[in-house]
Amino acid sequence: MNGDPGSAHALPSRMRSQLLVGRAAEQVVLREELAAASSGHGRVILLGGEAGIGKTTLAQDLCREAHARAAVILTGHCYDHTNTPPYGAWLDLFADYPDDPAFPAPPDAFAGGLLKPVPDQAALFADVRRFFAALATERPALVLLEDLHWADAGTLELLRHISRQMRRWPMLLVGTYRVEEPIDLHPFYRQFPALVREAGSIRLTLKPLDVEAVGTLVSARYSLAAADAAKLTTYLARHADGNPFFVTEILRAMEEDEILRRVDDRWIAGELDRVVVPPFLQQVIEGRLARLGDAVRRALAIAAVIGQEIPLSLWSQVAGLSDDLALTIVEQAIAANLMAAERDGVRVRFVHALTREALYDGILPPRRRAWHLQVAETLMAGSAPDVDAVAYHLQQAGDARAPAWLVQAADRAQRAYAWLTAADRLEAAIDLIDDTEDQALWRAQLIYRLGRLLRFSDPERTIAYMDEAERIATRLGHAILAAEGHFLRGIALCYVDQFRNGLAEMAAAAGALEAMPLEATRAFTPAETWIADALPESAHVDPEHEAVAA
Repeated sequence: MNGDPGSAHALPSRMRSQLLVGRAAEQVVLREELAAASSGHGRVILLGGEAGIGKTTLAQDLCREAHARAAVILTGHCYDHTNTPPYGAWLDLFADYPDDPAFPAPPDAFAGGLLKPVPDQAALFADVRRFFAALATERPALVLLEDLHWADAGTLELLRHISRQMRRWPMLLVGTYRVEEPIDLHPFYRQFPALVREAGSIRLTLKPLDVEAVGTLVSARYSLAAADAAKLTTYLARHADGNPFFVTEILRAMEEDEILRRVDDRWIAGELDRVVVPPFLQQVIEGRLARLGDAVRRALAIAAVIGQEIPLSLWSQVAGLSDDLALTIVEQAIAANLMAAERDGVRVRFVHALTREALYDGILPPRRRAWHLQVAETLMAGSAPDVDAVAYHLQQAGDARAPAWLVQAADRAQRAYAWLTAADRLEAAIDLIDDTEDQALWRAQLIYRLGRLLRFSDPERTIAYMDEAERIATRLGHAILAAEGHFLRGIALCYVDQFRNGLAEMAAAAGALEAMPLEATRAFTPAETWIADALPESAHVDPEHEAVAA
């Protein structure tokens, strides 16, 4: 929870004083819905727009209003360039939840922001529902989930479930998302229509600022002569495309280049017709980094590889920084408005996802792969490495260990009944495994397991996967896997209303299994690592196809 449960605590500094312009209509809607929620009529609001358009600023303005109304405020984030654990945004929401008897206990599985054992998905969802119902009896609440376009499937499944209950509680749930992300690559966009339909959500899409709003941003920041203010506003309107983050970054770059300079109590704008404003944020960031020096630049690039939020201890180890040097670099990055420090004192974060993206994209691919490998090795050397984080960094490094760690991540997601997240991890692992003789069986088993996970949500894909699994199994002479794939394909055919064909395939597969000698079935054990719907607490499939301790 990167927020504040109630007026007894101060709001985090990031929510206190950001200028908001050009969003009067959206503010009215949000505040009306907050008032309605406070009266017992909850709602879900999906706040969309391009990167840097001001979604977070508007959402934080609503948090300040909710704080003034003594509402409970809970926030969770999703992060780019990383594989987060199942239910990642909800784990983030509960990470800093206070140990205070005045508030209801958090869901057992999410307490402390670490995923605990889940007995079954229905029990987990019921526990989360219980928590919010209990919270709602205390006082009205605002729940903010940021950057849902990066959310894992488990987060979205739970969001859909909670959203259906929202009308019964004095609670407003706001989710922010980017509208320009590739629709076919993110679970959020596959779930979006159902989320809108089932929850009766309000959709607000932020548009670029008009010239008047850009002028307000300029006048609020600088005391300029009317002529200078007009030419600066016109220039920004032409080059920043109405994006407030770009406006702010361009203005900061102009200050650094002394195109905008302070003289006594006023500001003066230089000749803007001679200025070439970088068309991409990356170039703005590059210019700022050049002033900080090569050592800071390298350290910040490594931080961008680690993630949006960076544990200082991990950063220091990977970058080879002493504690004092790491803190010095953090101070310089904060002064340059590239980073901000978290209140816990052990983490820092990039001020905006676009800042990190610009840094990350500016790293040469060979260097990026090497740093991802260093991060993975450092994480693996820890006492309890996060399997999703290790899998992601190994995957980005092109390391041969990535598939095995992706399978471990799938195991964890499956044990938490986040089946769609588990399917995503398995799919990524399968893509990295060659269809060669020494790995073909492992690949076929994972394909079978993937199809089994998808049989309810996407039976047509299950059919396609079973075709491939059965083909590989037949080639390898693995009769049990071939028959199991045949049987599962029959089930999937029934789910797509091809009952006659489905029942015939199931009967043929069952007959093939019954006809096998008992000794032949024992030859392929243990099968539970690739056939089970719910895995043992600490089992995963490794390249040798044996159950080992995770």
